Amino acid sequence: MAKERVFQYRNTGTASAPVWEKWFQKTVADAVLMSDADGETKTIVDYVNQKIADLIGGAPTTYDTLKEIADYIAAHQEVADALDTAIGKKVDKVAGKGLSTNDYTTTEKNKLAGIAAGATANDTKYKNQTPSTVAVGGVPKGYVPPTSGVEAIEMINKMLHPYVAPTVTAAMAPTNGGVVEVGTSQSVTGVTVTITLGSAAITKIEVFDGSTSLGSLTSGIKAGANTVTFASALTVTANKQLSVTVTDADNKTVTAKTGSYTFVSPYYYGAIAASATPTEAIIKAAAKSVQAKGNKSFNFTCNNQKMMFAYPKSYGALTKILDANSFDVTGTFTRSEVTVNSVAYYVYVNDASTVSAFKMTFNY
Repeated sequence: MAKERVFQYRNTGTASAPVWEKWFQKTVADAVLMSDADGETKTIVDYVNQKIADLIGGAPTTYDTLKEIADYIAAHQEVADALDTAIGKKVDKVAGKGLSTNDYTTTEKNKLAGIAAGATANDTKYKNQTPSTVAVGGVPKGYVPPTSGVEAIEMINKMLHPYVAPTVTAAMAPTNGGVVEVGTSQSVTGVTVTITLGSAAITKIEVFDGSTSLGSLTSGIKAGANTVTFASALTVTANKQLSVTVTDADNKTVTAKTGSYTFVSPYYYGAIAASATPTEAIIKAAAKSVQAKGNKSFNFTCNNQKMMFAYPKSYGALTKILDANSFDVTGTFTRSEVTVNSVAYYVYVNDASTVSAFKMTFNY
């Protein structure tokens, strides 16, 4: 702002008697100077006039005042309201998605979402409810599809690729059964199921003890060995065999059996004193063989001793005893009954002899 002011003197008296006084001839606005951003010096009046001209910006005289503009808006209020409504209902454009003038409802969107890739406008389901008159591939005679129909591609697959069941074997782990002695126990921790795949994938393997499920496998099933591990080990104290049910993607099942545990009372054999009479203690002191019932051959070494052979009475009497030369020596043996571990036993003994590793065969 300028620091100087312009003063003049004027006569307030008469020409013959002048009265001179100091006079500030300009208004404050006209007199005060200012500098704009470009350093140009101008008065406040000039500055204000310029700003008003900038605000009008060349508008026509009809709309160069706020009053004229307000009057125009009031006269066209319905247009302004329509614009506000349209703006409020506009759809924002999402990057990568164009806008269309076509109507597109949620129902239509869901319908489109349910159409599989490559589908045609025609119905591709087979719905004929007349039973098939002949078997074709994997479609049996008399086949009727569900009323909802079967996809044509599924029917073609059935015809060209008949169903083939998987081949399944099963084995208990860690030991797949066997003959074990009565009074002992066996632990089964799981079952190994070996599968040769058929025409459908396997969806489930389940192990049963009778009707009780011991465990199952529903994922990661493959061709070859698959192990179903029990949550807790199964303790076996009596004859036992487990079964396995394998289910495939066609909801068909194949059943397989594991090995079995057979609990038996053992055989006893050996040499006893020439004067001894078989007792439970003498029998249990002899050699023991845990085997199922059947013809048996054992070697005997005797030094003026008797041969002894004992087994559960439930197996029945022997029909023949053969020596190492296959001679029938049944008549040289006598039979008695002795209780061993609460089980009735037949005990056979012969006359004393001296032999070394002499093979004897006992037949039922």
